[in-house]
Amino acid sequence: MRTMIRIFLFIAVCSMSAYGFQSDNKAGTKTPAQVAQALVDAYNAHDLEAILRTYHPNSVAKRLPGGEPFLNGHADIRKKFAGAFQRSAKLTVEVTQRIVDGDFVIDKEKITGVTNGKPFERYGVVIYEIREGLIVNEWYPQSRPVSK
Repeated sequence: MRTMIRIFLFIAVCSMSAYGFQSDNKAGTKTPAQVAQALVDAYNAHDLEAILRTYHPNSVAKRLPGGEPFLNGHADIRKKFAGAFQRSAKLTVEVTQRIVDGDFVIDKEKITGVTNGKPFERYGVVIYEIREGLIVNEWYPQSRPVSK
């Protein structure tokens, strides 16, 4: 009977890991969802250093569908966010939908701010690949008008 219970527990634990219910197996490593949320929190606080802590030093951001890289590493990331915060002191992001699948997080975002005294609101999607607690790749699908 004990053997059956051990086998059942072993299978249950393995099944949970296979379906994304895994615990951190490295001390201090955040889950992909936690890393994505840490980025959102740092963005809303306009904290450049906290933003950089979510990215691998050699991370790459690419546009989709072509896959052209447009950000490579911390220097480009710092420049991107510093410029955005300078243009809009009230810049914030809200995740309206999040999908987590293993090392990938897909966020639908609502970005709001004020530029030249005029409020703006826009939506976008970003796909993160997160490994060992850091964003290593991200992709930005380009919005296109819907055909009627």
